[in-house]
Amino acid sequence: MANWVHPRKIPWVQDWSTHVEAKARKLGFEAIALAVALEKHGASGTVFIDARPAAEFAAGHVAGAWSVPVQAFGEHFETVGGLIDSGAELVVYCSNRDCDDALELLVELRAIGAQKALFFVDGFEAWKKYGGEVEP
Repeated sequence: MANWVHPRKIPWVQDWSTHVEAKARKLGFEAIALAVALEKHGASGTVFIDARPAAEFAAGHVAGAWSVPVQAFGEHFETVGGLIDSGAELVVYCSNRDCDDALELLVELRAIGAQKALFFVDGFEAWKKYGGEVEP
């Protein structure tokens, strides 16, 4: 009832398809779409990092990607630290635009000094659907 009379009403229906992307931009991360990710794949000095759980990674992932599940970040600290020290550009992704595992991992990466980290917002589902190279 309060929503009915309040001057700043809360919308009954809202488009959440860009929620995670907007949150990433607010935190200062560059979000890239599928076309940019496809261009960067295989480029020298670029490493793709999959933030999804290990079981999802094992079922299929971007070819050449490293598995760094956000829930097990501590277990991969040395590996990630080496990538950061190498100066590689990191492209972090998860399942799709609704998944925020990649964003959570980006926050962790920034905390340990990653400066070249991009958020591949479309994620693995779009990558696979539109012909990106996949490994089982």
